[in-house]
Amino acid sequence: MKKVFSSRMWARLCALTLITVPRVAAASTLGGAGEINVGGGGDLKASITKIVNTVLTYVALLAVAMIIFAGVWMIVGSYDESSKEKAKKMIIYTVIGLLIILLSKAIVALVLSFVS
Repeated sequence: MKKVFSSRMWARLCALTLITVPRVAAASTLGGAGEINVGGGGDLKASITKIVNTVLTYVALLAVAMIIFAGVWMIVGSYDESSKEKAKKMIIYTVIGLLIILLSKAIVALVLSFVS
């Protein structure tokens, strides 16, 4: 049986995510380089909230893409029972991941409300 995702592919995907997501989050939430206030004059709580929400939004988007991928895999591999089961497990685990993402957004909001 052929592996769909090799460990090398997962490593590349993780590396790409770790490289691009923080840059995209910082660029979209903090503005240009002239607006980043390293000296302490900026609102740290707002910056953290924006970065966390942006990162979690991209991760949720990736999870939705995984659900779509698993659905296509389930349809294409409908003749093979093991392929169907793997796609079902992928959908279940991705939905659990989406729930964790939603809970983490709530936890961040709760912690930041206690801090202020």
